[in-house]
Amino acid sequence: MHNKKFLLFFLILLFLKVLFFGIATRISPIRIDRLVFPGQVLEEKITIANLSDSPATYYFYLADFRAAGEMGEAELVAPGTEKEYSLVSWIKITGEPIELGPKEEKEISFQIKIPDNASPGGYYGAIVAATTPPQVRGEGRERGAIVGIAQQTACLVLLQIAGPVEEEAMVREFSTDKDFYFQIPFEVKFISRIQNLGNVHIKPSGIIEIKNQFGKTIETIPVNPEGANVLPKTIRRFENSWKRDTGFGKYTASLALTYGTPPDRGGQGIKSLYAQTSFWILPLKIVLPITIGILAFVIIFILFLRFYKQLAIKNCFGRSRNSSIFENKSEKETSSAFDFDLYFNFACNFDNLCLNLPFVFNMKKL
Repeated sequence: MHNKKFLLFFLILLFLKVLFFGIATRISPIRIDRLVFPGQVLEEKITIANLSDSPATYYFYLADFRAAGEMGEAELVAPGTEKEYSLVSWIKITGEPIELGPKEEKEISFQIKIPDNASPGGYYGAIVAATTPPQVRGEGRERGAIVGIAQQTACLVLLQIAGPVEEEAMVREFSTDKDFYFQIPFEVKFISRIQNLGNVHIKPSGIIEIKNQFGKTIETIPVNPEGANVLPKTIRRFENSWKRDTGFGKYTASLALTYGTPPDRGGQGIKSLYAQTSFWILPLKIVLPITIGILAFVIIFILFLRFYKQLAIKNCFGRSRNSSIFENKSEKETSSAFDFDLYFNFACNFDNLCLNLPFVFNMKKL
């Protein structure tokens, strides 16, 4: 039994060591983003670092990449898979593996040569460092995806070739996770989904402005301050949150973003995106007492109207009978008719008011 426990403990340690090794590589920069011109040659460098306590061998290769989902993840695929936007054929980098000792790092140079006839737009690729040579999935929905790598890390290359590019985007969604918030403190989560309709990557950035029911701005939240990209023909989701301890009523949130390349850099100029949504903060500890108080007032008011109507009709008939003792016949008829009409109309007006509240009262039951 003791030997089995020791073996299990050893296997757990071995698994943790392998897991740590799997995340113990760093490549920098993780992204190269340039505005270039046809025929231009770029000389670039990346640094690969072995952060583990064991030596490692790294293989370098090139890959296309595409968006995986809406949260900014990149999926590496075989060169040429994304034909319209691929730039891997423009990159020259060493094909020889390198060995790095524990905590060692090394700088790798590479060259990007833009063809003279390259069309304006966005082009993309990745320089990948892996501990084993890559394998490519050849069938199924994920055809072209690079799999079977023990550990890999990549530097994404994004180039925009200057010229008359298509820079166009739209707000597909701007909303909150709820329409009503009943608890305080509260947290409102804003969801902004931006669709890139153009042929070059964009970096939409801006603010969410929150106003209360009186039109006063109470908070401004930055959107995409890190400058994340939205690839062509894809949707990127941005999430922001607003936390507060107090609040009440209706709030309006306005999304204002800008994107695009200035004309002096070969773009179409800076463009804007705008959207608006609203939500309610209704804390139960405030709303419930107010609601109960209003209901109690309405019930008491209705009961008072009903009682007063009954009293008015009763007095009407009582005065009509008593008037015969003190007045002559003609005076009695005139006074009775006047009093009856007065009280009857008064009672009917209250009856109509009750109908509008909505309570129905029938005079035959009184």
